[in-house]
Amino acid sequence: MPAIKSAATAQKLPNFAIFAEVYRSTPDSGYIAQYTRRDQLPAVLDFAFQAAVRDVLGKGKGTVVLAELFDGDVLYEGGEAAALRLPTFLGNHDMARFSTLVKEDRPGISSNELLARVQLGHAMLLTLRGAPVIYYGDEQGFVGDGGDQAAREDMFPSRVASYNDNTLIGTSATTARSNFDEAHPLFHTIASLSAIRRAHPALMRGAQIVRDYAQTPGLFSVSRIDPATRAEIFIAFNTADHPIAVNSTIGATVTHLEALSGPCPAAVAAPGSVRVALPAFGWMVCRATGTSKP
Repeated sequence: MPAIKSAATAQKLPNFAIFAEVYRSTPDSGYIAQYTRRDQLPAVLDFAFQAAVRDVLGKGKGTVVLAELFDGDVLYEGGEAAALRLPTFLGNHDMARFSTLVKEDRPGISSNELLARVQLGHAMLLTLRGAPVIYYGDEQGFVGDGGDQAAREDMFPSRVASYNDNTLIGTSATTARSNFDEAHPLFHTIASLSAIRRAHPALMRGAQIVRDYAQTPGLFSVSRIDPATRAEIFIAFNTADHPIAVNSTIGATVTHLEALSGPCPAAVAAPGSVRVALPAFGWMVCRATGTSKP
């Protein structure tokens, strides 16, 4: 590792990213974090994040799973600041696509519900802490038969029968034809949230504060804090299969909000409290536009 870092420095690459793959199928930050402390790896693929999102969207666990995941950020070498650099993801070429995993977790799930759960997963991926990694084809609604070769469908017209008989989500297309549809609902979700992320440093590099969570499916909310201005972006998700209307904690000085994505309220309900009304599998990303003196 020192030799790699020295070579990058010699080539004047100050932002040269290095990460390792340490597999874990449970949301156990401690297990993968040990490799950043004992072995001094700069970062590891965040399998704990992947497992936590699968737990709440595939296996129906409470959003407390996400809260406990982020509590574990202090375990990485460098603590919570280092966790901001972890590559986060939902699925990959070895373990299977996220859509495939959710479908496996929920036998008989409808195509529409699978699409909604996968969209919410990508909303989490693109707004929560970490460096998001999108697996190709997910933006086109690919749903594979499993992991490894079964998760490596062609973007161009495929001749592989086991790919071409898959039912994709969000489209009537198959992998027997090219899939580069920029009107696909998942492409639109990923593109729009990526643009919001690029426009707001709080979502790329800002500290994350967990606000509220539940023992059952439903609300999970966080605030991301701009590292330069300290401005707050409030984010809430609904992992339940029904609408919710609940209050969530927000920064005590926030008075008004601007919707970046989703149905954000225009103002807080009371100092330190905001009303969150979301449809099933919905989300909101809200920028604080007004504050009071502390």
